[in-house]
Amino acid sequence: GSGPGQAVSDCTVSIGRPLGEVVTVQVLESSLNCSAGEIMLFSERMMWRTGCKKLTVSSINSRTNTLMVRQRLLLPGNGVVLQYNSKAAAKKYYQDCDVQLFGPWGEIVNPGELPDPKRQVACRTFINVAPRYRIAIHALYMDLGTENNRTHSNYISIRDVNAMKTTVFRGKQLFFWESMGSQVEIEFNEGITEDRVSFRAEYWVRKPR
Repeated sequence: GSGPGQAVSDCTVSIGRPLGEVVTVQVLESSLNCSAGEIMLFSERMMWRTGCKKLTVSSINSRTNTLMVRQRLLLPGNGVVLQYNSKAAAKKYYQDCDVQLFGPWGEIVNPGELPDPKRQVACRTFINVAPRYRIAIHALYMDLGTENNRTHSNYISIRDVNAMKTTVFRGKQLFFWESMGSQVEIEFNEGITEDRVSFRAEYWVRKPR
């Protein structure tokens, strides 16, 4: 807890690049009071890292195309100066049918035909919006087939990255769904990748609760 006269300043920056790139952040200056509990947090889909001491000698490399940087300050005048750039990823961390969406609203559709139908993969759509906002998804059209053949049931799963919670949708039931945080991953299981549209939805940002 913060004592009297202490104002906690908590700010988050989200860095997003196209799929296929990774982000490098260099800490140029750092005046954090570690013993007071001031901290930097770097997070993404595949990484979570905190730091305070010796930050200026470090550069942080993301493994994917997005990186969240959060700074928690307790004393006025303290803070961190960062510089970031991006480059092509050395290792491929996504499928060719994956889609990245940024911005306050957009459209989500099931992937089209796969380049190699023999190699069945689950295609994903990643949505990243400004920190502190939530994401609302409204299904406009949904026809994932009937449920009679259980072994090949088609489904869509929506993962709320910040809450680490996944919801599964099947069949023809149109839905409205809301996230807790600003990052969402939608996965279309293998059966849905066809050349016809079987799922269409729109998303938009909502103010924090």
